[in-house]
Amino acid sequence: MWYHISVQGNGGQSLFHRQKDILHAIDLLGVFSLYHQVEVLAYQFLSNHYHAILECLYPKNFIWGFRISYSRYHNSEYNSFGAVGRFKYSYGEIHDYDKLEEKLIYVFRNSTKHGVKQHPYSDPYNSAQYYFFKERNLTEPKGLNPAGRACELEHSTLFIPEHYLLDNKGHIYPRSFLKYDTVEKVFKTYSNFIQKISTPSQKEIEENNGIAPIPKNVKINDLMLSEIILETIYPRSILSLTDTEKVLVCMKIKKNYLASLRQFSRVLSIPESTLRWKISEILRKKV
Repeated sequence: MWYHISVQGNGGQSLFHRQKDILHAIDLLGVFSLYHQVEVLAYQFLSNHYHAILECLYPKNFIWGFRISYSRYHNSEYNSFGAVGRFKYSYGEIHDYDKLEEKLIYVFRNSTKHGVKQHPYSDPYNSAQYYFFKERNLTEPKGLNPAGRACELEHSTLFIPEHYLLDNKGHIYPRSFLKYDTVEKVFKTYSNFIQKISTPSQKEIEENNGIAPIPKNVKINDLMLSEIILETIYPRSILSLTDTEKVLVCMKIKKNYLASLRQFSRVLSIPESTLRWKISEILRKKV
């Protein structure tokens, strides 16, 4: 059975604040998939939600273990507590290859749809780049080495499988665990694959008032904004800030970076309405 899994941040807030957070999540995806006998066909991580296409009998234990482990990591890194992301996650069963192709395209194009990247291939947190190596005359990157014995996954009690390949920073190379041959079977040819992931789906067109959306690349995405904020408030964490402090940080950073208040709202974990109201109050007092 195939499943489409999606986990959202509470109130649309950020799940990942730095690049290393997503890289750790991808490591967890690889390790927990083997421990729970789950095949990962595809994934997409954005700052405030993520998607995965899985093949397994039932994904509950895998998702439960993955989420608990990531929450422990997050809480340790950012001095927070509790589960990260909405308690309830969405998952849907996929029963045939046509539906599987549709869901794969949806996952591959998710960052493009949200305007984070111009194309799935330019997104480092999207698995689209790891398929059809033979047809593309690609080989595995140099500098990869097997994990070997007793290689612990950071922030976890689990070991990385010995045969998994690691890059020079110790992160798992995704093709070590991706079920890329199943995805290649679905799309049949590389030309079909690249055409499908490069073209807005009918659903995307319908959601854009019947007009094919133009690919765009935002100047600063949520993850970039989050890292800027963390550098600005170091050594404090975002969760340690009061609402007033969050507003002041927003006003300070907004002078130099083209980020929307909605982005600040997601990253700073403060309702956009509260953010707007407090900014207007501060500006009013200055007049």
